[in-house]
Amino acid sequence: MKPTIKLILKASLIGALSLGVSVQSVYATPSPASVPVIEVSDNNDDVNGSTKAFAAVSKDEQAATLNQIGEYSKTIYNLIKTNNWTEAKNHLALLQAATERLKTEKGKTDANLAKLDSSITALQSTVAAKNHQAMCDANQVSAIAAQLAMELEPKMPLEVAMLDYYGRELEIWSADGNTARLKNIAGKIRQTWEALRPSVQSHGGSPQLQKFDDTLVALVETASSPTEYSLLAAPVQGEVNNLRKIFQR
Repeated sequence: MKPTIKLILKASLIGALSLGVSVQSVYATPSPASVPVIEVSDNNDDVNGSTKAFAAVSKDEQAATLNQIGEYSKTIYNLIKTNNWTEAKNHLALLQAATERLKTEKGKTDANLAKLDSSITALQSTVAAKNHQAMCDANQVSAIAAQLAMELEPKMPLEVAMLDYYGRELEIWSADGNTARLKNIAGKIRQTWEALRPSVQSHGGSPQLQKFDDTLVALVETASSPTEYSLLAAPVQGEVNNLRKIFQR
């Protein structure tokens, strides 16, 4: 580890502890055995292997609906984190309505849409049970919605959404204390960032390149305890918002 990186990380930890910042979550951690592995399809075939035909709605309309689905899932995640189950249920109803609208807009069910349906069903069950596994389920919905959006050829790269997803994964599993899983997530953050880097550079994002690569990704890679990963989860998610702005210009 570079001395400067080590110092930055130590300073962050010492600063947090000296200010009395608790790295313990207010929510119960999900059971590792019950967490599904995200597998999203990278093709546009339907569940029967035939070519998918879109309904007579514009890509912009479908993109807007998918954006709503992504935002609702992230809102549900944050509401569950603070134990606001009532509002989580309200937003789940909005999420389900947006998903039904997407089905109508697309006209046919493809593999990713079927996975979205399955994940929302799981989310409905865990929210009803007030089980914090729902955080994992909501995060998975956000990832699948991002994959579905790629079918519409958006300007925003998929890797931006996935970095956001992995930032929330750091938050979930640091609370669980699962260091092995956290190290795996750190590797995925590096892999995803390397895939995104050329696009950031070509869009003139030099400051973001330096901050995300030299600071955040390096710190995530060298973290060695749940406490360290926990302190990095929010900065990763915050910097993803800056990456989004590059592609919204």
